[in-house]
Amino acid sequence: MNPEQALVSADWNGHIHRLIDSLPHGLRDPLLLSAVEELKSHEIAALLGVPEGTVRNRISRARQLLKQKMTVLLGVRDGE
Repeated sequence: MNPEQALVSADWNGHIHRLIDSLPHGLRDPLLLSAVEELKSHEIAALLGVPEGTVRNRISRARQLLKQKMTVLLGVRDGE
């Protein structure tokens, strides 16, 4: 990877981290436990004290919100 590609990659990683950080805790925590810690939904449910279906719903909602935010971000960047 050349220096320019590394800079672009670091910039996008920063954007993604900020978008994840902007999620409400109730959505962010299950998403991070799933994606980063690689826990299964039943493990996350036990940790958070909520039903497994709620965990799956929150992860799905978090992904939807991130997709919407990324779409807005890409639209802003393309329009620059």
